[in-house]
Amino acid sequence: MAFHVLIAGGGIGGLTLAQGLRKAGVPVAVYERDRTKDDRLQGYRIHISPKGCAALHECLPEELYDRFVATSGKPNTTLGFYDSDLSELLTIGDPDAPEHYIDSFKSVSRISLREVLLSGLEEVVHYGKTFTRYERLPDDRVRAHFDDGTHADGDLLVGAEGVNSRVRGQLLPEAERIDTGALSLSAKVPLDDGTRALLPGQLFAGSGFVFGPQGKAVFLAAHEFRTRGAVAKTPGGGLLLDDGADYIMWNLVTTWDKLGDRAELERMDGEALRQVAFRALEGWSPRLHELIARSDPGSISIFPLKSSTPVKPWESTNVTLLGDAIHNMPPTAGVGANTAILDARLLRANLTAHLKGERTLLDAVHAYEVEMVDYGFKAVALAMRNLRMGVSDSSVQRFLTRNMFRFFNAVPPLKKQMSAAMMK
Repeated sequence: MAFHVLIAGGGIGGLTLAQGLRKAGVPVAVYERDRTKDDRLQGYRIHISPKGCAALHECLPEELYDRFVATSGKPNTTLGFYDSDLSELLTIGDPDAPEHYIDSFKSVSRISLREVLLSGLEEVVHYGKTFTRYERLPDDRVRAHFDDGTHADGDLLVGAEGVNSRVRGQLLPEAERIDTGALSLSAKVPLDDGTRALLPGQLFAGSGFVFGPQGKAVFLAAHEFRTRGAVAKTPGGGLLLDDGADYIMWNLVTTWDKLGDRAELERMDGEALRQVAFRALEGWSPRLHELIARSDPGSISIFPLKSSTPVKPWESTNVTLLGDAIHNMPPTAGVGANTAILDARLLRANLTAHLKGERTLLDAVHAYEVEMVDYGFKAVALAMRNLRMGVSDSSVQRFLTRNMFRFFNAVPPLKKQMSAAMMK
């Protein structure tokens, strides 16, 4: 009987693993709770690091990696930090850095990336399959049960079904997610000559953080396609689901208590949330207010920021976890998707070694889990550190942070050293 892998969840990590296993000739099936591939479109961009690109290149067939590169936006090669009046505190990176096929940063629409990852998996991805539980079978295989009464058997089950993973709930019931008390209020703004003029030029070679008073911060990033019409436009949904238009994304990060009643905020529509953003950024740069005013109302949304907590080592079995199912983190380090992609690459490599007879299945899974937990929760810690810095109420910390950034910006050797550390 051929070795067979079951993947619960068809997100970025699960699909990357499925592509990688197929490329290695390993039979695999993905079980996705959505009814169709378009049920849960997400319209924002994500930042793929050089390591993430290398992992995708390893997992994807060459033609799909080519498509990933072709449909990505202009690369982000700088990172800027600004005060609430948009005065520069620090800029790192190189705006003229050449883009490489693999070893460079890439900006990609989630919709575009999902289309690439689904390509060729028509017979592999099974929709309308909500995972409920698993059971281990007497022949050392595992059975996944779904809410429609069906089941699937395999040699390994990978829980990749995101933050509310039921695989994690059964495998590691002690693994907790915490509500950080923080939120992200986000929107997309059409990128044209008018909106381009509102922001520092650095933001069109990278992304930026704006630190304000009272524990509020704004993340800014532009997504520009390489050529017009490189990606088909998704019908309906306004700018949020338009996968062919250049745009600027802004995210206000703060804590619920600074904006009002949480339950009321979560019920608000886009226009009401726009007014919340105006009030929250009172006294900040008028250019930021104009940017908010130009936001597409259908793209304005608010969501809580939660995080997983580190788990102790567990006994490895033929059930494991990947991506947000184990190391969910707030988006404040920009590495969540990259970490899931790295998980897929590592697990694929270990399973390939198993199939070559180089290690047992449990050894392959254990080695994966040890390494994944190490780098995964380091990424969680980084995201939480950045979140705490952004929403801190401490005027002393804000003063020290701003002056530290200005100092590094004024001393080229230190700026170069910091750039090397933060842009890898």
